[in-house]
Formats: sequence, C-alpha cells, structure tokens
Amino acid sequence: MKKLSYALSAVMAAAAISFTAQAADFPEMKLSLAHTAAASHAHNQAAELFAKEVGEMTGGKVKVQVYPAGELGDQPALLDQCFNGGDVDILIASQSNMATYVPKLHALSAPFLFKDYDQAHATIDSYVMPWMEKDVEEKMNMVPLGVFDYGFRHVTTKGITVKKADDLKGVKIRVPGSAGLLATFDALGANTQTIAYSELYQSLKQGVVAAEENPVATIYADSFFECQDNLALTGHFFDMQALLINKDKFNEMSPELQKIIKKAGIDAQNLTRKLISGQESEIIEKLKAKGMKVYDVDKQSFKDKMGPAYQKIAKLCGQQELDNLMKAIK
Repeated sequence: MKKLSYALSAVMAAAAISFTAQAADFPEMKLSLAHTAAASHAHNQAAELFAKEVGEMTGGKVKVQVYPAGELGDQPALLDQCFNGGDVDILIASQSNMATYVPKLHALSAPFLFKDYDQAHATIDSYVMPWMEKDVEEKMNMVPLGVFDYGFRHVTTKGITVKKADDLKGVKIRVPGSAGLLATFDALGANTQTIAYSELYQSLKQGVVAAEENPVATIYADSFFECQDNLALTGHFFDMQALLINKDKFNEMSPELQKIIKKAGIDAQNLTRKLISGQESEIIEKLKAKGMKVYDVDKQSFKDKMGPAYQKIAKLCGQQELDNLMKAIK
C-alpha cells in the first residue's frame, strides 16, 4: 500500500505541475546549463532531459541551453560564474569543488563510504540533500536541484596489475584535486599527481603518469582504454555531482516555474541513477572488448590502510560532520 501511495503521489504531483504549466503565463527566458562531462556521458543526457522538460512544461517559453564538455570553462570557473550571476545560470558541480565553499562537504570524499548504489542513493535522499541545502544556499548563492550519480571510481593502469593495495605503492597516478582522493592514494603509498583533467588523456598517452582513477562510464566516454590496459575494480569512492542553479535567478522565478525547475532537476537526477548504475556491467564488458583486462581486488587490503585518510578528511570537514554522515549511512 505504501508503494502504491508513493507512486500515486508522484503521478498527482506531475499532473499538478502539468496543469500549472498550462494555466501559467510564463515570461520568455533563456537559461544556460554548463558542465564538464563529455557530450556522450550520462550527465549530458540528464542535462538535455532537464532542458527538454523545462521547455515542454513552460510551453517553450523557458529555453535551457546546454553547454557540455567544458565549453564555458572548467568546474571552478563555472562555479565562479554561477556564484556571481555570470554567463552560467545552472551547472553540474563535483563535491570536491563545492567543498571549497562548504568545507563540511569534504566528509563525502571519505573512501569506501558506501557498499553499493542503493545505500548511496538512500543516504543522498534522506540525509545529504537536506544536509547540504542550507549551507549551499548561504555560502554558494545557489539552490541544489538534485544530486547526479557519477559512479564508483576505479583504478586504471598501463602495464601494472592491481589486485591488492600494495600493488599501487610508488605508482605514479593522476588524482583530481579532491582532498579525500589525494588522502586515499597517499595512504596507499602511491605517487599522486594532480594533472588537470583536460590534460589527462595526453599525459597517459605520453607516460607522464602510469595510472588514473575514474568511474567506468567516464573511462569509456573519454577513451582511456586507448592508453590504459588494466582496470582494477577498487570502488574506492562513490562520486556524486550536484545540479545547482543561481539562487538570485531562482528567486526571481514564479512559484509555478520553481516547481517545474525542481521537478526537472529530480527527473534528471533519476536518469543518471538509471544510466550510471544500470549500465555499469555493460560498460565493463565494452572495455574488455576494447582490450582492457579487468580485475577484482582485495578491498579489505585497501580499507585497512585508510586510517590516515580519514584523519585528514576529519580535519577538513570536522570530526562531528564525518561522524554524523557515517551514522546516517549505517
């Protein structure tokens, strides 16, 4: 009965928004939505769905232009533009870049937080969204519309087989400028390098680094299989990115339009959940077909080394914030 009532509520909510859209007289408006994922990535498909739904539910009055693949800049630049009411009205931003403004979000960068997608989604819906909403609005001048799956991150290498934690000792690996990810691979004894993502493919091809780590959807979309031959399914970090809209722009909207924007945001979020988790096994098979060797790993050997990483992360986010998140997950 509970499942039926939830489904009925969702149908009624959608119908109410549809009726509101037909009744409302929306002013013509253009909104920009920028992100850094490839045009073939699930995040761009979600962004396009968001644009499509907003257009349809406003009778074409509100048009959302999507700019993928860093066309308007990298994430720090996009965040700055959205924060200051520049050329970017809406963006998809990583937790690590958001933590520059809201330090408690560093808690989400702790390794091995979630055992699977279901646990991650339940925690995001019940704890993470309410937990971050107030601070994001106050400190970032943005309103969260949803949290997109980016996926569990795994390690790829060239000429190096990784099956246990010690196999990464001394390996030169590119890690993004996420404090949690850097702390994770430092704890493993890896030689971490913070190369810009736009330079990563070329750095791998030229042998500047021997390894990198990303979700399989990104590994496939950006063709890292062309310069990496091994994939270790470490699942060391669940990566998520938030869909954010400039708060001033959002507050200028009518309540009817705000409802549409929020509904489209959740629909876009749910599409990433379907695409990222639902297609992970299929993408791994595609990577195998491209010549990558795929290995399961001894995850406990990794977890046993994570003490120093958790200590560093606690200093950044506050021990209480990390404890509260861990409690919410359990």
